[in-house]
Amino acid sequence: MNRREFVQGTCLGIAFLATPSWIRPALAQTPTDSLLNYDAIGLAELVRTKQVTPKELVEATIRRIEALDGKINAVVTRTFEQALEAAEKVDLEAPLAGVPFLLKDNIDIAGVRTSNGSAFYKENIPTVSAPMVKAQEAAGLIIIGKTNMPEVGLIPSTESTFLGACHNPWDLGFSVGGSSGGAAAAVAAGYLPVAHASDGGGSIRIPASCCGLFGLKPSRRRMLPGSSDQTEYMVDNCVSRSVRDSALLFSVTQDRSPDAPFKPVEFVTGPSKRRLKIGLCISDHFGKKPHQDVQKVIETTAKLCESLGHTAVKTEYPIDGVEFETSFLAIFSEKISKLVAAAKAKTGKPAAESGLLERFTIDFEAKGRSLGSDAIEKGHKYMDTAGMKVAHWMQSLDLILTPVLTTPPTELGYLFDPTRDYEVISRRVFDYLAHLPIENALGLPAMSVPLGMSSNGLPIGSHFVAKAGDEKTLFELAYELEQAKPWAKLWAPNSVKAKAV
Repeated sequence: MNRREFVQGTCLGIAFLATPSWIRPALAQTPTDSLLNYDAIGLAELVRTKQVTPKELVEATIRRIEALDGKINAVVTRTFEQALEAAEKVDLEAPLAGVPFLLKDNIDIAGVRTSNGSAFYKENIPTVSAPMVKAQEAAGLIIIGKTNMPEVGLIPSTESTFLGACHNPWDLGFSVGGSSGGAAAAVAAGYLPVAHASDGGGSIRIPASCCGLFGLKPSRRRMLPGSSDQTEYMVDNCVSRSVRDSALLFSVTQDRSPDAPFKPVEFVTGPSKRRLKIGLCISDHFGKKPHQDVQKVIETTAKLCESLGHTAVKTEYPIDGVEFETSFLAIFSEKISKLVAAAKAKTGKPAAESGLLERFTIDFEAKGRSLGSDAIEKGHKYMDTAGMKVAHWMQSLDLILTPVLTTPPTELGYLFDPTRDYEVISRRVFDYLAHLPIENALGLPAMSVPLGMSSNGLPIGSHFVAKAGDEKTLFELAYELEQAKPWAKLWAPNSVKAKAV
């Protein structure tokens, strides 16, 4: 899809928020203020109509980062010079021509370090860009840096010894979630309207929920290869302020090869008239209910869906919490075991003495290993069985609605504390994201939609899950919810918009 086809085929090359016409001539004079009214599609339209240049967009984004990121710590690698050079070479026919973009620090772009949030990778400079990055650049996006993440994406809070804590723009003392926390913080802070993210156990949906953004995790193997720590559970996409930005970026970064498992979903541009049957699951796989603020938001979301003509029916996932958690730990720890062994080989010391890995990472691997030599095989068998059960259960439903997280965003230090024993932190982690890893394990698409707030003013997302390959239904509902309850007008107190940077 080139830009002309895109603009002619949609009527969406307009401002994201209603923008008075008097703003447009002043763009060159006040780019930072006025450009905040646009999402990525809107910015690209300004470039196409020559109301602003790609260089001006990059310069505005750089100013925002330099003004605010000392407090947020979202952007851990800055490629500003390269971005300014790239701005001079943009293909103006590309659908997102000239729009600044940030990559999570677990995806390779040639010549720029990929740290995965860990000291182990501090000297890891790839020579080849990932296929996902090549597609993003082909779409016209200009890479301006890389975003913060926890060590190898292991905990659902963007705090690490190597890169430091990322602070939530809604309250600097609280977590942005993880592992795509830096990406979500950058978008919530208003640096740019969309950023790359990836999800191996909730890592798009968690920070989207914590930061009041839209985040969709695609189906397994739907997208082009991206994250350097790619596993069968990992998939790449983005977090964004608008649904349409995510829908467009999704459409241009899918795997369209002949052996791709799904037929491509073309750019979804709006809601459907189809009414849906939505299964409402409030409790987690252990039968535990979420925090009262979360429960209130999810129940309100169900009522909103019903008011739009959809049907919501109470149900429960046919999943045993203990078996699922044990299986997920066994499978995920296999990847970590290779990292622990590599740290030992690299330094000639036990991993705990190598200075390259955090305590939780090492303890996580040890816990997985303690499950026995056949735990991984048993884990995969359980996931196969669970997948069949869930597929049968979902036959009568179009979507599932659950909490994203069992509590509102946590304070920094609650999910990352090197002084605490593994059992304490792991219990907090698994309880917090109890609803999320199942979609990764079974390859289902799911999205976090920002439809509520906690009693202390922090975002709470609503989590919708679809059948494998049915991202179209998710996007269509997301558009409908966005129209019914617009969230883009809400800005975090520690954002560029609120601070008038």
